[in-house]
Amino acid sequence: MDYRFTDLVDIDAFRDMLTSFYEATGIMHGLADADNSIISAAGWQKACVDFHRAHSCSQASCLESNRYLEKSLVDGVYIGVACNNGLMDYATPITVEGKSIGTLYFGQLLHEPPDMAYFARQAETYGYDKEAYLAAIAEVPIISKQQVEKTMMFFVQMAQMLAKSGLTRLRQQEAERRLAELNRNLQQSIEQRTAELVRKNNELQAKIQAHKLTEQALQISQVRLQTILDSSAIGIAWSDVHGHLEYVNKRFTELFGYTLNDLSTIDNWFQLAFPEASYRNNVVENWLWQAKMANEEGTKITPLETTIIAKDAKAHRVILTISWEDERCLMSYNDISERWLAERRDSLRSAILELIARGEALSEVLSALVRSIEAEQPDMLCSILLLDEQGKHLHTGAAPSLPDFYNQAIDGAAIGEGVGSCGTAAVRKQRVIVSNIKTHPFWQDYKGLAEQAGLASCWSEPILTMKGRVLGTFAIYHRVPTEPDKKALQLISQVANLASIAIEHHNARVELERQAHTDFLTGVANRRYFMELAEAELSRSLRYNTPMSLLIFDIDHFKSVNDNFGHKTGDLVLQAISAELKQVLREVDIFGRIGGEEFAIVMPDTGLESARFAAERLRQAVARAELLTDTEERLHITISLGLVALSTEINDIKSLLKAADEALYVAKNSGRNLVKVFGEKLPVAPPVSLNFVTLHWHSAYESGNLTLDEQHKELFLCANELIAFVMSEQPIANLLGQIELLLQKVKLHFSDEEAILTSAGYPATANHAMLHKHLLASTEELFQRIKSEPAAITELLHFLIYELIASHMLKQDREFFPFLTTGCAEYAIPAHSSTAS
Repeated sequence: MDYRFTDLVDIDAFRDMLTSFYEATGIMHGLADADNSIISAAGWQKACVDFHRAHSCSQASCLESNRYLEKSLVDGVYIGVACNNGLMDYATPITVEGKSIGTLYFGQLLHEPPDMAYFARQAETYGYDKEAYLAAIAEVPIISKQQVEKTMMFFVQMAQMLAKSGLTRLRQQEAERRLAELNRNLQQSIEQRTAELVRKNNELQAKIQAHKLTEQALQISQVRLQTILDSSAIGIAWSDVHGHLEYVNKRFTELFGYTLNDLSTIDNWFQLAFPEASYRNNVVENWLWQAKMANEEGTKITPLETTIIAKDAKAHRVILTISWEDERCLMSYNDISERWLAERRDSLRSAILELIARGEALSEVLSALVRSIEAEQPDMLCSILLLDEQGKHLHTGAAPSLPDFYNQAIDGAAIGEGVGSCGTAAVRKQRVIVSNIKTHPFWQDYKGLAEQAGLASCWSEPILTMKGRVLGTFAIYHRVPTEPDKKALQLISQVANLASIAIEHHNARVELERQAHTDFLTGVANRRYFMELAEAELSRSLRYNTPMSLLIFDIDHFKSVNDNFGHKTGDLVLQAISAELKQVLREVDIFGRIGGEEFAIVMPDTGLESARFAAERLRQAVARAELLTDTEERLHITISLGLVALSTEINDIKSLLKAADEALYVAKNSGRNLVKVFGEKLPVAPPVSLNFVTLHWHSAYESGNLTLDEQHKELFLCANELIAFVMSEQPIANLLGQIELLLQKVKLHFSDEEAILTSAGYPATANHAMLHKHLLASTEELFQRIKSEPAAITELLHFLIYELIASHMLKQDREFFPFLTTGCAEYAIPAHSSTAS
């Protein structure tokens, strides 16, 4: 292909650049085509134009110098000659692919200050106006040989680079011309073919069209590439042979924030771009050394895909390529951050979903999610807070990079409008952006804490279920005030969605486990889960040789409850029993519903006596509880309990359950509302023949004073417990303790009642107090007899039931009812006294 310099380069732009160079330096230049036609020239010195070229002899010297320069030109080498008239001229060829397409001239200059005596003699020799000639010589620029050489090399390389780019474009145009000509020929050929070849012709035409589209797309892409480096979409920098940076383009500064003034050397730039020393030394520097070796061997090295930290601390994923041109190192930085981030986030999503699928702990999943984002964006510190079941407070889910004191301070913070970024986002169900914590009102109460933690901005995104329920918040912190861009907003939304998936999956799994392990009606462990926990606790007790006890109990007369009040009331009874279990038992105790109305309890680290005490406490708590049926009737229930302790003979769950069940059978056959220990036979009180079972409180017994009515009901309950105690054939020592407890409550009640009657102005208060005194004396006498005559228990019970309660509380007490007003404060118990309960 035949081409000229003017075909390849925008001559006007190049001429303007040379002219600007002349105006800046004063160095004359000339640009000639391959046939020595002048393309551009500027800066002819007055000494040459008005004197050397004007005289035939001196002009001959000028032409002789020009011929020498033309003759001596060699590809890639510049030539300089001292003109016989005393000035220096330089020339160097411009070659592309071995072909000379022009010559660049610099000259009419001096390397040293002129020898005015020499030029004065020359003026006399050629007859010049001596004064004018010497003045013209004084205007000749004085430039060192090294500077001229560097300048020539720079312009030649620039001209060759532009010419090569133009040659590529020219060849493409030639290819397009040939392609167009080929299309015309093909079209003529196609038109001559018969209908039999129409189908093949259409296929070929389609291929040609596709090829044209590809060529057009390529052409459009190439047009977009700018010949001037500053308009390149790729960051470019070059340095000299010593590693001193000489140039960075506009895109470089846009990407990384650094100008040439910010950077001195490649080493300085790499320290900023790769702050982690180990990575910089082991990866980047090693790749740079391999690239130098490849350049020396004439081979190529694979570009380095790496992450560069910009001046604003943001990370940019780039493909770094390197080449050498005439001892200059050219580096290009192709930013692939968006694609890389998209791939990385797809990978992160897959990794998080895999953790979720594997059933990893929620804390591990959330920590992995947060750490991945922080690794991707080193300037970010992230946290995930979880909303509690009540929907009131946020608790730390994952915040590995925030200080411990900060996490502890905000753990449990209430949500609400203006309560930081996260508390506000949770209550609004909307993203909250605080770009400067110091000045934002939402952080007024947490400003000092944030400053101590080194936090300057906080963006918070609510983590929502698909139905819009708040699960928690995802927050991104920065150490400097920061406003989010579009990419940051996309990131915070994507992470919140991933966190939502993880939390919802965790909650669903927890709920499934709860349903699998829990009795649906009572909320306690079901039989299968109870057995698993019991087996585990038994293994621990056997391994460490620690005590363990097991209880089985069921509800007395539960069938009657269902028959008389309905199964809905029966369900309420089961739920009430479960609630009492949770209140009375320890956290370490294991309990569950193992049958219809049958429950079992494992008490770790608990011997027989401690277990007996706990069982008795549970029995009494259930007996005191009062339920309301659907018809607002008050209902009291009792339970019977069987107890067994772990021993060498009874050392597996099956045996323990069997033994406890046998003890329960004994308790039920002994009158119910009892605790029985497997295999235990203790001295008991003599049998008692009673024609009653329990006392029932009715609203007709109410006096109108809340305090007295509550105490009367409490005494009814205590009397019922004493009856059940006697009927259960408890040891005498236990029975005496129960009677003594009842007597103490009666004494306190009498004292409170007398104080209330005095306050109410009851005229027969003194007589009523005397009745109390006689009743207490009779009761005390019977109590002392029981200690020596256990058979007197029957007489005492009859006295308490018929004399104290039936006769006194339900008859004699009714005489003062008209003097009392329901709920009046003036009839309250005096401060020195206490209630019977």
